[in-house]
Amino acid sequence: MIISSIVAMGLNRVIGKNNKMMWHIPSEYDFFQKCLGNHYYLIGRKNYEGSLNNHDSGRAIVLSRDKSYVCNSPCFQSIDEAIDFAKLKGEEELFVLGGEEIYRLAMGYIDRLYLSIVDFSEEGDSYFPSHSDYNWKELNSFSEEVGPNTPRRWEFKLLQKI
Repeated sequence: MIISSIVAMGLNRVIGKNNKMMWHIPSEYDFFQKCLGNHYYLIGRKNYEGSLNNHDSGRAIVLSRDKSYVCNSPCFQSIDEAIDFAKLKGEEELFVLGGEEIYRLAMGYIDRLYLSIVDFSEEGDSYFPSHSDYNWKELNSFSEEVGPNTPRRWEFKLLQKI
């Protein structure tokens, strides 16, 4: 099974503030949804709770240190347990959706990185960890300029761990 991380981050690696994204870019969100498709995705409890209305697909796998945490999705205390669950379900590509702690914990497991870099540099309270400790091969890239569905320029890179 391929383990992929998918993230939209600002130029300064910011990914959010108060458990929310700091921008809304319809073209980037549509691309994110297309990449995610019907795959299972691993998401941290805080991120899950911050966007509850977006988890009705039945594909969320929640990671929480709290052993008594209960939600409407499968919940595990370790990444290994979550990965095993996705494998048992026959998943071919598990996506890691964050937040910051989950991205950091999962980085060593990641095979592919779906990286959207948004023309945004305000400070937040959540940042994507550096991935420069690993060797990556760029498989695909493109950029979207400002337009009707794109209020901020963004660039996409698909990276494969070597």
